[in-house]
Amino acid sequence: MGAYEDLIEKLKQTEAVQQVLATLEKEPVTLLHAICKEYEVSNEPVPDHHLLVSGYLKEVALRALLSAGLLERQPGGKLTVHAYKPTSAGMKYYRRLVNEGWGSK
Repeated sequence: MGAYEDLIEKLKQTEAVQQVLATLEKEPVTLLHAICKEYEVSNEPVPDHHLLVSGYLKEVALRALLSAGLLERQPGGKLTVHAYKPTSAGMKYYRRLVNEGWGSK
């Protein structure tokens, strides 16, 4: 193993990096849940100003959901730049999460 790989492995063992990695896993799920929940009530794409997205990790979470095909970005309306609509795959994951009690804890 080279110095770079060795250093990365050492850093992955730190609490700080482990917290970032855990956040990278949880943020997209939290964001998908929030968008699908609002979409389920309104049946309208969720405007970006309704999302609690700030900071780099939350932006990454949003991009990950788009890349994974769980959300579609649509042009915004009068007060928003973009709106987000869950895909059928996104809604399936949301319903599974709800059935498993996720988000109610």
